[in-house]
Amino acid sequence: MQLNIEAAFAKWWFLNAESGSRRRLWIKLAKLMSNGVPIVQGLESMLARRAAAKGKSDPQCIAMREWIYGLKNGRRLSQMLEGWVTPVERMLISAGETTGTLEKSLIAGTRVMEAQSEIRTAVFAGLAYPVILICVAFAVMYMFGVRVVPEFTKIVPPDRFTGMAKFLVNMSDFAKSYLLFTAAGVVGAVVVFFMSLGRWDGKVRVFLDRYAPYSVYRVVVGSTWLIGLSSMLEAGVRLETALRELAGLADPWLKRRINAAIRGMSSGLNLGDSLNRSGYEFPDREIIDDLGVYSSLSGFDEALKTVGREWLTESVAQIKTKMNIVFGACLLSVALLVASMVGGMMTMQMQMTTAIQQHR
Repeated sequence: MQLNIEAAFAKWWFLNAESGSRRRLWIKLAKLMSNGVPIVQGLESMLARRAAAKGKSDPQCIAMREWIYGLKNGRRLSQMLEGWVTPVERMLISAGETTGTLEKSLIAGTRVMEAQSEIRTAVFAGLAYPVILICVAFAVMYMFGVRVVPEFTKIVPPDRFTGMAKFLVNMSDFAKSYLLFTAAGVVGAVVVFFMSLGRWDGKVRVFLDRYAPYSVYRVVVGSTWLIGLSSMLEAGVRLETALRELAGLADPWLKRRINAAIRGMSSGLNLGDSLNRSGYEFPDREIIDDLGVYSSLSGFDEALKTVGREWLTESVAQIKTKMNIVFGACLLSVALLVASMVGGMMTMQMQMTTAIQQHR
């Protein structure tokens, strides 16, 4: 039981928290194989060094031991990687095994990881400050509404306050009765939003994909998809085969878009025209136009790789811009909230002083 828990944790950690370490592993393995070292021997060499430095219970050590065991029992590396790496990495490695270009596929996998890392960093950096500001807003509302204002209303009846002070009293009533429910609702809305990203689709979703925050998801997935597709073509996989295999690994949202492109290609259209006819505007209108031009030319795989890399750079810049807009909106909202609280407190103090003097 303990071993199962340890293996499950190692698999989760290696997949979600060790992308940099995983990238270095693929580079070293590709380098060893390019110098004639068999894959099992290469993994055993890296395992011995890693275990000496990190210990046998290190997630990467557990991963390599499992892979070595499977390879020695006749299984392919791509089969052993299920659950340990992202679907695109696994698909690239499988393509490399099929075409005899495993070293090249390992390097292609590192490029996909670099792309994902850049996008993830841009998104997380953009979300960090808005999340902090939202937490500050709830903390301010709680402090004023639950702790401060009720002390004032003990001295002066709430119905005696007017203007900004009355606003603060109403906010206090809201905070005492509904703040926790509102916070839970916000958290629930965020959870539903993230769950909807890869599942929800339809005409409304196509429209929303043009605007943040759904457009950020479209850019993230579209960039990664282009990089992965170009890497598979570079590894020797046919375009239609690569699309079908990527569709098999995709979530429902992306799968519909890839399958729409496959249907268009089956009717004689090139990739760009197929994506255009689908009406999904995926991955991007300009990218669809570019693919429509390049699809009819030789060297399409190289052109696709160039388009993917250029769009990745542009996408990171777009994401940063959109996140700055979100940050600005959140900062302005919190500033207005704090200003109204401070103004309300000043007004409440003056009205309370006047009410006490009149009472005397």
